[in-house]
Formats: sequence, structure tokens, C-alpha cells
Amino acid sequence: MKVIPIFFPNAGCKHRCTFCNEWMATMKSSPYSIRDEILKAYALYHGDENSEIGLYGGTFTAIKDWKEILKAVNSVVCEIGMKGIRISTRPDEIEDVDFLADNGVSLVEIGAQSMVQKVLDAAGRDHTVEDVRHAVERIKKKKIKVSVHLMTGLPLDSKRDDIFSAFEVAKLSPDGVRIHPTLVLKETQLEKMYLNGAYKPQSVEEAIDVVSDMVSIFKNDKIQIERTGMYQDAETIKNVIAGPYHPAFGELVISTIYEKFLKTTKATKVYGPKNLRSQIVGRKKIKNVIFETANEISIVNADGTVYFDRWLSEYVSHLKELIE
Repeated sequence: MKVIPIFFPNAGCKHRCTFCNEWMATMKSSPYSIRDEILKAYALYHGDENSEIGLYGGTFTAIKDWKEILKAVNSVVCEIGMKGIRISTRPDEIEDVDFLADNGVSLVEIGAQSMVQKVLDAAGRDHTVEDVRHAVERIKKKKIKVSVHLMTGLPLDSKRDDIFSAFEVAKLSPDGVRIHPTLVLKETQLEKMYLNGAYKPQSVEEAIDVVSDMVSIFKNDKIQIERTGMYQDAETIKNVIAGPYHPAFGELVISTIYEKFLKTTKATKVYGPKNLRSQIVGRKKIKNVIFETANEISIVNADGTVYFDRWLSEYVSHLKELIE
């Protein structure tokens, strides 16, 4: 599935979250002509009949004329034969779900960011945890797919809070999740807090560790991981002044899960698909662990064979115990 993005930076946002500056994050402006913008993006991203348009960067359902915009987008999507439309919005700005369903929306991405109220308040989100639950339930009832966006390392956040948030979102059974660590962008409240010493961002190592645990929780529940880490290109990276950015963040997260698998089981040999060798064994080349090709991922240790899926279930149970 290819998603072709159209950005509406901060459009519909009634206030600014501490971490947010969508123009700095995307360096895009809201489109003047919906049709022209879609056709240009369709050509740029080599769209086809399996592509979807993604309306990102703001609170789409809070834009004053969002219904007219959605109708226009759906008209072009139908004209050129694309698969559907994705939108991103806040959980407290979901009202007319029927209109979304009737106008080509196939997936709604809910910006939850956290499922801990004190973290939401410190980030200036101005919505509740219950708003997230209610929004996901309403969207799912209309048979529209829903994805939830989470962040780590927000003000007043902790590893325990991030893991708790993952478990709470998993209970909602979304179709997918996106997770990215908080980056300090220019011209944000968070930048001021960082420069004044009131906010300390996660290190890359801390972010990889907690996101790998969150991904483990979602993988165990068979929830799709749509993305980990915040995409930055050569221009937008110039607007990041601090925080755990790494160009291969998602790859490092997956490698870390397998590293935890090998280390906690004290593996001497690991089996897995050949195409996953670099992820499973990792760049660190864990000492004295031999890799051999097999269809399923498993390890051999002094006690016998341990399959990855079983280990994952037990590991996630251990994470749950840590937060209870």
C-alpha cells in the first residue's frame, strides 16, 4: 500500500501543542488547488490503483471547510482510480463519522500521543484519554480502519508511561500504530523548555529501548506497525535541534527486539529466514551466537529450543507485570 501525502500544516489546530510545528516538520504549505496538488503528488510518488491519498499535518476534521475539501479530494481520487483516503486528526474532533465513510475515507489516524493524562496535559494536548477510546470505538463501528499515533519522551513522560500507553492502545485493537520519539523542533514551546533546561530529550539508546518494547506489545497482539521514528529529509532535519533522531531508527528497533530475544534466552544458536539475518543477528554480532537459515525464528540454548512467538508472549507478560 502506497500512501501519497498531502499536507495541511497545523490547519484546523485550535491551539499549539508544546512539541508541534508542522511547517518545520514538513516544510510544506496547505495546497491552493486540491486537484492540482493531488495530480502533482500522484505523479511524484508514482501512484497507481493501489495508492491512497493521506491528508496529514493538521487536525483535518477541525478545518473550517473540511467537508468541502474531502468531497473535492474524493472526486479526484475516484477520477484517477485510487484506492481511498486517509486522514489524520485529533480524538476530540471526530464528529461526523458517517460523512467520512460516505466520502472515501478508508483509514483515520488518531493523534493520541499518550494514554497518560498527566503527559497529555504537559504536552498541551487539551484532550483526555477517554477521548481517544471514544474516537477509536466510533470509527471502528463504521467499519473504517483506524490507526493510533503515539509518542515517547514527552514532558513528564517515562518508560513506564510509554509501555502503559502501548498496552492501553492495544486494548482498543486498532488496525495499526505509528510510534515516534519526541524531537525538539525550532520555534516550538518545547524548544524554549529545552534551552531553559526544563526539558531533557531521550537519548537514541533510550528511545530505541522503549519503542522496541512498545513494538513487542503490538506485535504480540498482531497489530500492524506502520512506522517507528519520525521521517526527516535533508531539509527538515535542519529544523531538529535536539532529540533521538536516527535515519535507521525503525531498523534499530527491530534489531533490538531480536537482541533482547537472544540475550534473555542465552541463545547459542539462532534460526530464521535468510532475509532477516541482519535484523536477527544484528550489526553488533552477538558473541558466540551462530545463525542458521530456517522458516521460523527460534533459538537453541542449554534447555532446548525456544520459538520467537512464544518468547514474545512471555516477554510481553513480563512487561505488563512491571507496570502493574
